[in-house]
Amino acid sequence: MRHLTQHIILLLFVTASLFSAKAATVEELRQRFENTKNADDRYNILVEILNQYNQTEDAESQIKCLNEIVQYCHSTNQSSREADAIYTRITFFYNHGMDDSIAYHVPQDLQVLRASKNWNRYYEVWALLASSYLYSGNPNLALRVAQEIFDDAKKRNHKLGMGISYYTMGSIYTILNVLDESVKNYQKGLDIMSNIHPYPTILADLYIYYCEVLNLKKDYVGLEKLTQRWLLFLEETKKSHVFNETAVNQFYSSYYISCAQAALGLGQLDKADKMMDKSKEYLDDINNYTGQAWLLNMANLRYKQGKYQEALNYNTQRLKQADVMGDAPAYIDIVKQRAEIFQKLGQYKEAASLFEQVYHINDSVNVQDTKQQLNELNTLFKVDELKMQQERAQFRNTLIIVGLIVLALVIFSIFRYIAAKRLKVAHEKLQTTHEELLTAYDQLEETTTAKERIESDLRIARDIQQSMIPQKFPPFPERSDIDLFASMTPAKAVGGDLYDFILLNEKLYFCLGDVSGKGVPASLFMAVARNLFRVVSQQGLPPAEIADKLNNALSEDNDSGMFVTMFIGIIDLPTGRLDFCNAGHNPPVIKMPDGSTHFIEMQANAPLGLWAGLPYEGEHIDDISGCPFFVYSDGLNEAENDKQEQYGDDLLLEMLEKHEFVTSQQTVEMMKADVVRHANGAEQSDDLTMLCVKVQGNLTIKN
Repeated sequence: MRHLTQHIILLLFVTASLFSAKAATVEELRQRFENTKNADDRYNILVEILNQYNQTEDAESQIKCLNEIVQYCHSTNQSSREADAIYTRITFFYNHGMDDSIAYHVPQDLQVLRASKNWNRYYEVWALLASSYLYSGNPNLALRVAQEIFDDAKKRNHKLGMGISYYTMGSIYTILNVLDESVKNYQKGLDIMSNIHPYPTILADLYIYYCEVLNLKKDYVGLEKLTQRWLLFLEETKKSHVFNETAVNQFYSSYYISCAQAALGLGQLDKADKMMDKSKEYLDDINNYTGQAWLLNMANLRYKQGKYQEALNYNTQRLKQADVMGDAPAYIDIVKQRAEIFQKLGQYKEAASLFEQVYHINDSVNVQDTKQQLNELNTLFKVDELKMQQERAQFRNTLIIVGLIVLALVIFSIFRYIAAKRLKVAHEKLQTTHEELLTAYDQLEETTTAKERIESDLRIARDIQQSMIPQKFPPFPERSDIDLFASMTPAKAVGGDLYDFILLNEKLYFCLGDVSGKGVPASLFMAVARNLFRVVSQQGLPPAEIADKLNNALSEDNDSGMFVTMFIGIIDLPTGRLDFCNAGHNPPVIKMPDGSTHFIEMQANAPLGLWAGLPYEGEHIDDISGCPFFVYSDGLNEAENDKQEQYGDDLLLEMLEKHEFVTSQQTVEMMKADVVRHANGAEQSDDLTMLCVKVQGNLTIKN
């Protein structure tokens, strides 16, 4: 994903083609440069030299020539051409993964571009620095740079700069797998840059990656709508000759791939087939980024059509291009697709081996799916293996019986002395084996003791974590106007979910959060987040300010890149008004007086802890008196059964609507029981946390 389409297009080439229709050697061009005094001609000669080096793929010579062009333009005060050359040079570094060169050149290049007030190139170069940080494994720093770009562009009211910053943030959130934020930023970038004429070249890339994110989200209706808008953009840019023919063909090929993805997701296999054929018509190189995407999607199409051997052939071609070290996520997709094809072909041993390979490579939070498939395939494979083992065992037992009979006859025919000697050797071996067994038993006992000690430590850690969140219910027995209950069930010994609530000045402050990751690291981050909420909420601040303070505190020295999604609410008990701020969390459900249920609409703020200074917007509902309010973590709606089917939002709403509300505790326990029913014995893959609250809206205190 690092390779950007518009970065392939070195704009300097256009000038070079105008200068000379007949190719010349570098030596001839150098001589011509020395004999030419006209500044424009000398510039064109340098560009033609660069063009010659590009054809030989001599990276060292290309860099030297780019530096020479930048220096020449600077010395002759050709600021516009200097800006183009700077951008081309940084683009070259970016496409070749030369992140150190980008970090070295960009600060001084930005000074030059700022001095010449070439703001378009200024923001484009700056954005490449952010992307370099992103793909070198530092997304937090990339996000900080993207925000700086936006703040600077907003101050200058520079539309392209703001559009580029949104585009960059969309890419960052995609890598972080926060797809809702990615869609939000891509859409903002698209809306801004679509109103800039002529269209910015980066807009072509935005369409490609925006479509990829919608495909990842399985939002095929949204993807289909976006391709319709994309087609209008392509037709207009084709008329205006903004891009050369090679680039236009690549864009159209990518466009038809996205159309095929939408059709495939909507079950329109024939249309998807036609779209992939159209894509191939524009494809000029099967080994470039677009060609690789075409192969992977063709394999997926043939798989859905049941043509598994053809799917395997396309996957094999894509696998030959893959680089496990350079692009691990792409390699995982290829190998996982290959394993699924082998599974359909009945080659379970090969499929199991590939899934195990994916499991070892993939250390993301999504590894649970792969482990489940691996377990299923190992089961299938071991059935055949067991049959073979039984046959071998039966044959071996027959040989042993025959051998024992022969051995008995031989023993009786051997001298007593030899027999005694053998018995002595056997006794010595038996004694040695006995000693080894004793040693092994001692080691086993030590291992068991260590394991029990670890399990004891984890039980203590679990007890400590459980004691950090409220466990006493009802929490306010003297209040008849508050019905509140919450529950947290970790997937492992300790978890990363949290909830908390306090009553302060007739206002009920409450939160529910979900830390990225699982296990001990998530539990530590959860403890910090819960304590921060408890301290900050006692200051009587509104939800948005609580979120802001929590985000700044959690972002400080957060080298691990962990974050927490959180819903923060404050209910004014006398009036029933709910003020809230949602930091990237699932939308809560409210049950209306007529018994209907729906998710509340909210602003999509970023999760807490990504980096300091992010803005958070607060919202409110005028009165929720008498309406049960249900907050939960994604361990509920994403809970999977033994067939890997998720519980889902629809079933969540259905259960809350069809069951009459009795108490908050009954609601939470009913949902928890239904998740267990849905799982059907499948292992819990994520922490499950729920909180339900209902207030009456007028203060009633029990004596």
